[in-house]
Amino acid sequence: MDSRSPFLPTLHLILVLVVVLPIFADASSRLYIVYMGEKKHDDPSVVTASHHDALTSVFGSKDEAMKSIVYSYKHGFSGFAAMLTESQAEELAKLPGVVSVKPNTYHKAHTTRSWDFLGLNYYEQSNLLKKANYGEDVIVGVIDSG
Repeated sequence: MDSRSPFLPTLHLILVLVVVLPIFADASSRLYIVYMGEKKHDDPSVVTASHHDALTSVFGSKDEAMKSIVYSYKHGFSGFAAMLTESQAEELAKLPGVVSVKPNTYHKAHTTRSWDFLGLNYYEQSNLLKKANYGEDVIVGVIDSG
């Protein structure tokens, strides 16, 4: 005899609709990076407020704008990262003061160990290493992976 309730499958369906559906309701949104050029204010809070204003003009709601923003770039330049649909990104790109709107892209680091990546063994003698003075006073590269 099955002791499960006949209402259990219905309950599971309701839970899926109530809990999971809102998560995927705006599945067309993705992360975009919005570059607004040189910052127009020295006060970081004013720069961030300008980001919220730009998003509010696209969303029509300050609350929705605040929910969509992921990060504000407010010190070296002005810009932000936000969850947007493609049409919202296109609308945002048309606003005055917006230089570019690009989808965020992820890149996998090739290495965190330059010697191995270049095929060099630091502990073995190598003519290349000797000629390069073992890399002294040389910057191979700086990558900010975010």
